Amino acid sequence: MKLIGLRLCEHDSNISYFDGQDLHYLKTERHYQVKHHAFKDLNSWKQLVKDVWNVDVSDIDDVCIIVDPSKHNINHDLDGHISKPFGHIQNILSTRINHHYAHALSAWMMTGSSTKQIIIDGFGDEDIAWTVFDNFNIVDVGSVIENGSLGINMSTVGYNFGIKNCHGLDIAGKLMGLQSYGNLDDRYLELVSEYGIKQSNDIFDFNKWISYKKDPLLAELTKLDWIKTIHEHIGNKLVEFFSEYANDNETIIYSGGVAQNVLWNTKLKNKFPNLIIPPHCNDEGLSLGAIEWLRIKHNLPKFSLSNFPYIQSDFIPPSPSRDCIEKTARLLSDGKIVAWYQGNGEVGPRALGNRSILMDPRDSEGKYKINCVKNREFYRPFGASVLRQYKDQYFKMLPDNPHMLYVGMLHTGLFPAITHVDGTCRAQTVDSESLFGELLTEFHNLTGCAMLLNTSLNLAGKPIAGYKQDALTLLKETSIDALVIGNIIYLKDEQQVEVDNVI
Repeated sequence: MKLIGLRLCEHDSNISYFDGQDLHYLKTERHYQVKHHAFKDLNSWKQLVKDVWNVDVSDIDDVCIIVDPSKHNINHDLDGHISKPFGHIQNILSTRINHHYAHALSAWMMTGSSTKQIIIDGFGDEDIAWTVFDNFNIVDVGSVIENGSLGINMSTVGYNFGIKNCHGLDIAGKLMGLQSYGNLDDRYLELVSEYGIKQSNDIFDFNKWISYKKDPLLAELTKLDWIKTIHEHIGNKLVEFFSEYANDNETIIYSGGVAQNVLWNTKLKNKFPNLIIPPHCNDEGLSLGAIEWLRIKHNLPKFSLSNFPYIQSDFIPPSPSRDCIEKTARLLSDGKIVAWYQGNGEVGPRALGNRSILMDPRDSEGKYKINCVKNREFYRPFGASVLRQYKDQYFKMLPDNPHMLYVGMLHTGLFPAITHVDGTCRAQTVDSESLFGELLTEFHNLTGCAMLLNTSLNLAGKPIAGYKQDALTLLKETSIDALVIGNIIYLKDEQQVEVDNVI
């Protein structure tokens, strides 16, 4: 049986395909190299699956779709249901499922069972800002109009702060980094304590800050303190919100765009140790939820994803030799900026060691250098990857974190390239037995440091490299010193890629 799961909305289209034996996944932005790419119609994806997987739509047995009706000018509301017949694709009557339901289903590869699923984003279908499921049955929903939306409010505030963006979806994440430059106002934190997640609009009401400061100009001049304080407040209230629906030790799937906020995630993880956040918690995981819905519908065995989260259908180079790994580590120990392209790309927006730009985190100018490479705002922090057995040596209370979704407080100031203004770092824990772990181990052997700065293999506003040529273009057009693709190390001299200059 051949199955297709589709996310065809106004942004971040993605496709999952089960060929009867194996599961395949593609986020279309990496193929087209257009950030947050979305298909303009309901048919263009058919040629893409033919090009990438050699699949004729006529051979597909069933289709499940997540779609924004307004995007495609169709009238097809779910009316509170989690699934509904959608329409024919070729001769197949496809099924549309609830946006938040697809989020909840999408973490199937990370857990054998889950009792609760909590989804929070800008909005899902129509007016829905958040949904709580109990064993995948809806028990509560939040209205954007009545309750407000954390995702929308964060984006709106970021826009009002003047944060530059190529796409509105990226503003909230940038605001998460910016708010750390403010000062926490304990008195105002107490004043807004009555407002919970279900009163998001009240939390973000800047007029309350103006009244508190008793002067509009003074309020405007202290906006960073305001957003710092309400950001802290929301993290505390999220813990209370989750506690309404789940016990501390329950297994909770948490997904949706808001689940990318690593500071709030860390508060939740400390309270709910069995919290599960998929690396694809943003909308690029929706087709994985759709394919799981089809699996359940047809009573098929659970799909296997042995290499998760490295499941992008993209260019896969041969594995690097031991000699290549050692020479790459030596470049890093010499202070070089190295792009690292190995295996399949990661699902989700974080670089997890297969599509990464790497650097020594101890470099005092490292943050400046990488920001110049990526053309990012200089207030934004960079993440790190650390060998799991050394995480407690460097971080205070960093949760085990293979998908870079939590933060830890660094013990020392010896790592300026990865230390944010608040002393934290978003860090990935890495097994030493993995390929990326081998590189970290060799770097540790050379330097005594078991960490690397790790940021995604792209420029600001552009997708992560999906193919070899994307990575080579980055080497040519930026100040990256070297690019490792599989077993080949490409060096650069005077901004030219020397393909034959291989170590």
